[in-house]
Amino acid sequence: MSNQFRPFAWSIPIGEWFGTRVALSVWFLAAAVVFCLQLGTVSQGLLAAGVLLVSVVLHEVAHVWVARETGGWCNEIVVWPLGGLVAPQPTMTRRSQVLTALAGPAVHAVVCLVTGVTVWRAGVLNELLDPFSSWSTVTLAGGEDTLRAVVILVFAINWALLLVNLLPVHPFDAGRVLDWMLSEWLVEDTATDLFLRLGVLVGVAMFVAGLLGDQPAWHGTWMVGLAAVVLVFNLEELSSRRAVDELETALLEYELAIEDVVDELEPGEPDAGLLEGWRQENVENEVLEERARQLEVEQQVDGLLRKVHTRGFDGLSETEKQQLRQASRQYRERSPRPEETV
Repeated sequence: MSNQFRPFAWSIPIGEWFGTRVALSVWFLAAAVVFCLQLGTVSQGLLAAGVLLVSVVLHEVAHVWVARETGGWCNEIVVWPLGGLVAPQPTMTRRSQVLTALAGPAVHAVVCLVTGVTVWRAGVLNELLDPFSSWSTVTLAGGEDTLRAVVILVFAINWALLLVNLLPVHPFDAGRVLDWMLSEWLVEDTATDLFLRLGVLVGVAMFVAGLLGDQPAWHGTWMVGLAAVVLVFNLEELSSRRAVDELETALLEYELAIEDVVDELEPGEPDAGLLEGWRQENVENEVLEERARQLEVEQQVDGLLRKVHTRGFDGLSETEKQQLRQASRQYRERSPRPEETV
């Protein structure tokens, strides 16, 4: 996939809250349009979009708070319609990882419990438990007073967010837990590769189920859309990890090639004359200067690669991702070929 064209990551910075940079996904605009079409009026659609935004912000605040309380950190969050795109970084303990991942869904569960009584009394609980049902029959158009209608909408949106984030695939919260569990049983790279490939299979299965199951009383279109999100994120992460592997290989080849050049320039042969000695000294100085520059870059790249291996490519900020891609291009373009070291 393209290193530059990542539509799901498009966002607008909205400031820094409590030491964390916050950005809002442009896809909330698309969500507002969908709600307006689904619910029938602009006012209801905007109300639903507002409820979604507040619910996701609370979801992300819970992630950040639990991560910090258990020893982790979070410098950036991107508020996206189904959760966050930049995961907080818990410590490497199982307790911190699991609690941080499940903090977001726990917020939606609590909201559903609090609002569930009102939904049950309104007689629409069974209908709302199916997240793919037509919401237009259970919101403001159903005849409830305004407060009750808002409570029902809050329940419906948080119930849908809870179900989505309990899907055990990337990039959802339950998926992070499954990835960590697989990493305890298998080699980390193997576990992550298996996890992402399972995500692709789940996405394909959901896509087919949505197409085959699209009925008037059951909106398979929502399933198809969710499947597309799962497929895009998992395929993109697989592609990113392959790019990281290629970068590591290019970095190793570059280091070995530089070592070969230095070995060839080691003293041991008789002086070939003043001009030749001057030329050789210049070459040695250039090599040493190049190695000094590359050492700084390598240290930065090593840190980013360690972060990718422990947190995944999505654990990097957009700036760090750009630095990694730039380093990859540089190593591929500048790595000396075997014949160049002779």
